[in-house]
Amino acid sequence: MGRRNQFVVDAESVQGIAGAEVVFSCMRVREWREWRDDAETTDSDLLTDHLVSWSGFVDDAGAELPQPKDEPGIVGELYIHEQRALVLLLLAGPDGESAKN
Repeated sequence: MGRRNQFVVDAESVQGIAGAEVVFSCMRVREWREWRDDAETTDSDLLTDHLVSWSGFVDDAGAELPQPKDEPGIVGELYIHEQRALVLLLLAGPDGESAKN
């Protein structure tokens, strides 16, 4: 088995949609320190860098949101509480409570 560099989480907690999932790339210690210590590195930056894909994410009209890799600015269309929930899932990592692998 190789080094784990991505993980999948149950993301129902983000928008309340059963079956929603997110794939994140793992965060390196250096990246976490930069995010923590650099006032210019935002939660949106962190998500843009680490969101690989998602499923079950919708806009206010119920339409599927584009994949973050196809439209990186889509993270800006989330509500603050949704962004915060995603950051918490990312920080929990592949061993977090919501991890699926």
